[in-house]
Amino acid sequence: MLDRAPYKSMKEVEQMFMDQFGKLPNELFSEFEQVPMAAASLAQVHRAVTKDGRIAAVKVQYNDVSRLFKTDMWTMQTLSDMVGFLFPEFELGWIVNEFRENLTSEFDFTNEARNGEATKERFKNRKDFYVPEIYWDLSTKKILTMEFIDGVKVNDVEGLLKLGVSPKWVRQTLLEVFAEQMYQHGVVHCDPHAGNILITKDSFTGKSRFVLLDHGLYRHLDENFRYNYCQLWRALILNDQALLNQASANIGIPENYVEFIPLLFIQRPVNSNQKIGEGMTTEQKTNLRSSLKNVTMAEVFEFLEILPRDMLLIFRTVNLTRGIHQQLGGDNVERFHINALYSTRGVWTETRQEEQERRLKREQRRLERLQSRWGWLASWWYGVQDDNDENSSEATRAHGKHLGLGPRNRWYLFGHTPTFARSLGYLWDDFSMRWRLWVVESLLRFWLWWAGSGVAEAIN
Repeated sequence: MLDRAPYKSMKEVEQMFMDQFGKLPNELFSEFEQVPMAAASLAQVHRAVTKDGRIAAVKVQYNDVSRLFKTDMWTMQTLSDMVGFLFPEFELGWIVNEFRENLTSEFDFTNEARNGEATKERFKNRKDFYVPEIYWDLSTKKILTMEFIDGVKVNDVEGLLKLGVSPKWVRQTLLEVFAEQMYQHGVVHCDPHAGNILITKDSFTGKSRFVLLDHGLYRHLDENFRYNYCQLWRALILNDQALLNQASANIGIPENYVEFIPLLFIQRPVNSNQKIGEGMTTEQKTNLRSSLKNVTMAEVFEFLEILPRDMLLIFRTVNLTRGIHQQLGGDNVERFHINALYSTRGVWTETRQEEQERRLKREQRRLERLQSRWGWLASWWYGVQDDNDENSSEATRAHGKHLGLGPRNRWYLFGHTPTFARSLGYLWDDFSMRWRLWVVESLLRFWLWWAGSGVAEAIN
């Protein structure tokens, strides 16, 4: 959430509390700061202290935001219809629909809370990642109360250094977290601007934590898109035109638009002998301008319209994280390396369908054990084992269900793969990608330096 937007008066905040709880803030909290610490277009956040002494951040939705949203959507739809009538080649209706669909979900704060808890569960094995705890007894659809986190903004380099946190660690963690969401989880936080990410440091252990806030805007990627998006990135890194064509076709990108995909993601064409992360040469820029000279605005809108909707929000997420990464001193080489490794892992990772099937089989085995002669003993024994399973959260164990994401931890499984055979495939692909990134790339860099330094000519 941005912190410089105008905010509403305390009187309006109290009215929202009366509408949602039938009580004023000072009746629900022992302390409630009247001036918000952050404000955006949808809501503002107040610092408070609960009756049991917990410091909380209370997100209060503006009471007129729903009405204004409907008015804005009507205006956008009317303008879209007018443009479509006057200029039939420009179809903008899909943009309005996408905007309406994405923003509507943000009005329900319980949806944001569930997204946050699900993300926390997915990253539970990553100790340097954190999502604030939700205080459900003080939350509704329009008021969200959560654990207060005092941290440094992710792009505040000076603040990070004062905190004793390396900007390099922050930027790498940023890329890794969102790469894992895109390539493996298939569920992506689509609003990762600097105000939604805080960095903290434990005063006792000295370990840094990456805190992700504001989980209102998420995208659940289609499984086919997630897999082929992984393949698309692998094709870009490996300079594999055939794989790029195949992955683009599977996503739904027409053949005549495939040449623009590398430019959008890595800012250079495929089949290039350039170093990874290096921009286009003058000759390539000239050729690109020549090829784009005859492209009309209608064709640009057509290209955007045929792109999968998942791709559009992925573009937004990638661009926002890339901007923060650059502010922290990162370069394209680092960004491409991390995307390459996580996209390789995503090709072999367990799909949501496989996960559901595994959980169903696990439940069937549990029922079979209960029905056996020694079912009570088996149930007790395996129940103890399930309680010790690293893939079970406290909340799910309390309900007697295993809802953890990803495969169970086994010594022979790597890269979140579900089977030994898939694990071997992942290890081979991971080795091949690392060979390409570090060995071949290093040799290429050395060769380019050798050829350009004049050493070769001097020897000859």
